[in-house]
Amino acid sequence: MMPFSRLFRSSVATAVLLPALLAGCAQNSEPTQFAPLRYDYLGQMNLNVSSLAIVDRTAAHPVEGNIGPESPTPPLQAIRQMAQDRLSARGATDSTNTARFVIDRASILHLPGGTLKGNVGVHLDILAADGHRVASASAQASQSLHPDPSGNVESRANLYAVTRDMMQTLNVEFEYQVHHSLSKWLVDAGGTPMGSAIQTQSLNGQDDTAAPLPAPSATKTDTQTLPAAPAQTSAPAAAAETTPAQPAATSAQDAEPNPIFPTGDDTTPTATKPAKPRVQSPKAGFLTLPGKSTQSSQ
Repeated sequence: MMPFSRLFRSSVATAVLLPALLAGCAQNSEPTQFAPLRYDYLGQMNLNVSSLAIVDRTAAHPVEGNIGPESPTPPLQAIRQMAQDRLSARGATDSTNTARFVIDRASILHLPGGTLKGNVGVHLDILAADGHRVASASAQASQSLHPDPSGNVESRANLYAVTRDMMQTLNVEFEYQVHHSLSKWLVDAGGTPMGSAIQTQSLNGQDDTAAPLPAPSATKTDTQTLPAAPAQTSAPAAAAETTPAQPAATSAQDAEPNPIFPTGDDTTPTATKPAKPRVQSPKAGFLTLPGKSTQSSQ
């Protein structure tokens, strides 16, 4: 009986400890190090303002059940990093316009059923000297994750995956909205407005903006505006004198004989038709009847 009891106790111990060992292996398989989320590789959007401020409104409007701060990179931190990497104030220092980047939402919730739902929202305002808003662009993004319910749903790896994917969507949407709504406020790295590099090109292939036409001189303008009165008044008389004397030249096709109208049709000018011989009636007494001599006729 002793060997059997020992075998039974060992089997029970194995059945009890095996799930714990498997769970430990599963936890050890999750990554323990996570790369920081940076967005400077996407390129900067330069604003024609003197300064840029980042404002966090999530503290004044907390979301109940928010587990975003437990992520290796919390959504709030990732949004701040996005604003620092992607936005820059490139306007003149004495410019009266400023920019304000506002973080409206940055949270991750554990919903019933084991779903992780992330939600972020931001907007960028251009402010005048008196503080009123003259232009604005906003963007939002959300991300859902359905991890294995048998594991730790709120693990650091799952929270990091939600934040990473959600921020990728936010970056794309935010850049589109800035170019769509704030295009007039974008400049290059040197502060030159982006629209000033666009030039028009004429249809003949020459660049109109590269070589502007010189202003006409006073002599040329007077010459173009003065009417040539004598030439205009004498032109009809000259044309009337030369028209009868100079018949219209016939083309090579008109010089060929026409098989239908050999002597020319009705549209042929009178001067080009050949002159027909005049036919007159014979004098009286010239014609005689057959069998009569001239004397008898007399």
